[in-house]
Amino acid sequence: MKNRVWIIIFSAVLLICLGAWIFVTNFNFSTNIVGIYQDNRLVKTIDLNSVTEETEINLSSEKGNNTILVSNGHIRMKYADCPDKICVKHGDLTESGTPIICLPHKVIIQFENPNSDVDAVAGAE
Repeated sequence: MKNRVWIIIFSAVLLICLGAWIFVTNFNFSTNIVGIYQDNRLVKTIDLNSVTEETEINLSSEKGNNTILVSNGHIRMKYADCPDKICVKHGDLTESGTPIICLPHKVIIQFENPNSDVDAVAGAE
């Protein structure tokens, strides 16, 4: 009788752990909402999961021109007329990586936290 109780307890714990593992691996904790800033102003907010077709966003200012390529789940700087083109070489914006920054043109592409009360540009509440 004691073995039967331990088998039931072990099976229940195993099922709970399996359910938790399935929930954690299938649940998307990260956000796919991206903010595009120019001169410390939010220009556009994009949900990368809702993008259905590839589009280009052109940003022009007296500092220069940038072209941002947006597709389903991906965003990157396609073109910049700045001298070093570090923003273009950055590639796709990744969740674990740094934001895409074109310093000469003051353009920033970064993931947003929709639950945050902190100002993303200034860092002040």
